[in-house]
Amino acid sequence: MNNVIELKADNLVDFLGSENLIAVFSSDSCNACKNLKPYLYDLDEKYTVVIVDAVRHVRSSKLMAGGIQYYPTIGLFNRGYFIKELSQFDIIEQKLD
Repeated sequence: MNNVIELKADNLVDFLGSENLIAVFSSDSCNACKNLKPYLYDLDEKYTVVIVDAVRHVRSSKLMAGGIQYYPTIGLFNRGYFIKELSQFDIIEQKLD
């Protein structure tokens, strides 16, 4: 099981230095986000997953390249650099590399 963190404060920047960071920008009202959540816990332990409530944590949401156009928006970061955007399918099928 990997490390899944649900942000309580607007501090995604504190985690960006991690290797293999998956940032999931979601909303409490998003059913797709709720359905995706169990799959986040099943990812390989080399990934750190940070779940960001994009409505409450606006500053953290601005770190996503291209902005947040829909929920969930999922970004893969490595040591502070944005690598690529991931889809829900990528998470479910664990096709992250």
